[in-house]
Formats: sequence, C-alpha cells, structure tokens
Amino acid sequence: MLLQTSLKNLDDYDACMTTVISLDGSFVAQSQDNDVLAYKGIRYATADRFEPPIAYRPNDEPYEAFEYGSSPMQTPGMLELLLGLTEENNNEDCLFLNIYTPTKNSSEPLPVLFWIYGGAFVNGSSSIAWYDGSNLARSANAVVVTINYRLGVFGFLGSTNLGLLDQICALKWVNRNIAAFGGDPENVTVFGESAGGASVVALLAARDAQPYFAKAWAMSPSIGQYSDIERSKQQVNDLLVHAGVSSEQELRQLSSSALLIAQQKVIDHSNEQFSAFAPTQDDVVLPLDLLDAAAKNPKPFVIGTNKDESRLWVMFDPNENQLDELGAVKALSTRAANASDIWSLYKSSRPTYGPSQIVAAYDSDANFRKHAWNLLKTREENACPSWSYWFTWPSPTFDGLLGSCHALDIPFFFANEAIAGADVIIGSGETQTMLSSVAAKSLAQFAHAGEPDWPRYKTNDRPTYVFDEDCRLEQQPDDDLYDYWIQVLVNETS
Repeated sequence: MLLQTSLKNLDDYDACMTTVISLDGSFVAQSQDNDVLAYKGIRYATADRFEPPIAYRPNDEPYEAFEYGSSPMQTPGMLELLLGLTEENNNEDCLFLNIYTPTKNSSEPLPVLFWIYGGAFVNGSSSIAWYDGSNLARSANAVVVTINYRLGVFGFLGSTNLGLLDQICALKWVNRNIAAFGGDPENVTVFGESAGGASVVALLAARDAQPYFAKAWAMSPSIGQYSDIERSKQQVNDLLVHAGVSSEQELRQLSSSALLIAQQKVIDHSNEQFSAFAPTQDDVVLPLDLLDAAAKNPKPFVIGTNKDESRLWVMFDPNENQLDELGAVKALSTRAANASDIWSLYKSSRPTYGPSQIVAAYDSDANFRKHAWNLLKTREENACPSWSYWFTWPSPTFDGLLGSCHALDIPFFFANEAIAGADVIIGSGETQTMLSSVAAKSLAQFAHAGEPDWPRYKTNDRPTYVFDEDCRLEQQPDDDLYDYWIQVLVNETS
C-alpha cells in the first residue's frame, strides 16, 4: 500500500519539508513557493554500460530529493549551452527523475504529465531550467514528472534502444509509485519535444510501454530520425573508424570521453539531416512498421509543430543565412529535384519571407510538419482520436531572426515564460504571458479530460489550433503546402 505522511514524526528533518513513502523508497521534498513540492534526483534505475536498465530498489533511509541527479553523457549542443547545461555534471550513471506536485489536498488523484526532453537523442537533461515542472504543476493542477534517459552512443549504440528502454523503465517506476505523490497511475500523459516528441510516437508503437500511459502529446517530433537495422550497423562501423578500433568489443571498452569524441566525428561527417543515434526499428523493442503501429494506437494523441522549426539552424548557418533568390533555389536543389517549383510554391505561401527564410520554411515542413500531417491522416483512417496544433508566434528577440523556431514553444507549455533566462529566446511582455497561459491550459485540459478544447482532427477540413498572439482555430491551414507534401509522401511510398 502506498502511504503519504508529513515529516512531523521524523526529527532529522526540518518540519517545513515533506516526506513521501512509496513502494520504492521514501523521499524528502522542498517546498516551491509553498504550493508545489519538488522531489529532485530520484533514482529510478541503474544500468551497466551498454546494458538495459534495472529498476532501483533503495534502502529504508529517507532520501533528500533536493538536487538534480547527474545529466547523461553528452557534448552539449547550441541550445543546451544557451540554457545553461554544461559537461560538469554529466555521468554515465544518470537514470534519475524529478517530481513536482501541488501541495493542496485533492479528493481525487491528479493526472500525471510525464516529460521527455529533446536534443536529437544526443543532447538534453531534465535539469534544464525550461523543464522545471513547478509552474506547470501549479497551473495544470497535475503531477509533473521529468526524466533523464541515456543519449548518443550510450543510449543508442547500434540497435540497442537503451535510451528508449530507460524511458519505459521510468514509466514503470511512475506506475508503481506516483500514487504516493498524489498522481493517478491510470492517467499518465507522455509528452515531449523534438527527440522527446519522437520518443512519444515511439512509445505509442512500443508494445512494452502500453500499460503505463493513457495519452500522448508530441511537440515537433523528429519522426524522420528513426533508424533501422542497416543504418544502425553503419553507425557502429562509422564509430569503429572514427574511434580507431577494430571491433565493437574494443569500442565498448573505451573511456566516456573517447566515445563522445568518436560520436561527434560520426555526426560531423554525416550527410544526413539527423544523427544516426536514435531509436531503431528492430522488431524487438520497436516494430519494423513503427509508424503504422503508432497510427493504429487508440490512445488520445495530440501532435503539433512550429511554423519556423528550421530557422534555428538555417539562420545560424553561414552558408545559408544570407542567400539571394538564386542561392536559395540552389540550396533547395540539394534537397529536392523540383527546386524552382518549390521556390514558387513557398514564395507564394510565405510572401514576406526572404530567400534564406524560404529555405528554412521548406526544411521545417520536410523534417517535421510533413510527418505530423502523415501521422494525423493515417490515424484518422484508423479511427484513432487525434488533434492538431500549429505554433506560429514569432519571437521578437534577435530582431525577429528566429521566427517561431524549433523549441520556442517549450517555455510556454511549461508556463515558464517568466523564468530567468527565458527572455533571451522569447522576450517578455503581455503577449508572452497570455500565450503561456493558453498553452499550459491546453495541455492541462488534455491531461484532465483526454481531449484538448478544440475539435478532433478530420482530413476533410483539418481543424488545427493555432498558438499565436491571436490564438484561434483554423480549417485547412496551408492547403497548398499540405497537398504538395501529401503527394511527396505518396511518391516516397510508391
């Protein structure tokens, strides 16, 4: 039986703190502004290098859950460095989670929001300030869980899928223990952004994950990043070359730093849009027909993308950030055969965009929106409930350079628009406050009720909620672009 108690009977701790006793340990929390308790750095599993996670069973001593656990091994990317993540706290021993729960008593267990961070499966950590769940727990009246999972070569060497197994192990921990924290184990919503969004879709397909969550919300999922057996074999071969070793056994014995150096060389020398370090369709953890399985999963599902996803990369690429029309068409020709037609299509649809912004708009749809449209379409064909959104609000920072770029929506859905450092990316003002309120409330509505407050997706009119200064429902947004990309998808599968 799960029990919850105060610390009044435990003299070793300050009375203002709270202890929760669960099946897998007792944890001491610190109050966040008196109305949210934060339990940080709870170990949910251990794992030997390149081995599956093993559920952790602690001793009987109360654990002071005051500090984040170690972050996964990685070389922080641009966004991670901007948000304050460094290599100082990285460790192979990184399987920790954090729980944020409202302090006010509830007669009913609260819905659980289970967050999976992005970072192309090579970067990220639950300790990043944007992912602090205090404000979301408060505004949504929900229990928020944020987790670490292994990244890069440590989590996705070949077809091991260890990072995804970490996520499933964390879901199992939540299922066993979250009632002690006031959460409902039968009402868990998995949500994540970018690689985290792709993880959400993968979890919809993963047979072993199904008992442990009820709903799913994918933000800008990098669905095109999934790997297969052949690609995972090539990844291992590339690692061997760049690490200067002759066998996978030798590779596994290298130091953490040597593995990270080899990993970065593989990424730097790849011509692919996404790194090869990603969940692999192996017919063991994930089915070979991953997207088909996700499309047939009847769990309620929300998926959305940002209007200018790829601005984050194109506008900081010295080779593509100052293109003229001729240069833009040339850049598009490296991506598709009909570059002139694509230029005309996107110039018509985005008349205020400059040449580099047109290239970024094409990349945004090719890498993110196309896959979202396809999944929505196939899920409707399978009568699986789905909802669509589009985040189009442009950031005013950097003179508007970013537009509504990749990851811009995260602080809004977490109700963290006012946290220290957020203004660097999103600025500050009444619009930001309003948009944060709307976004966080939409996520809360879905967590509580199983559907957001806009109509279910139907292919005939494609109702899509638009998050912007003027939040609204749109029917058939960007119909010309939709028709183009659906035809591309048809051609790719024919």
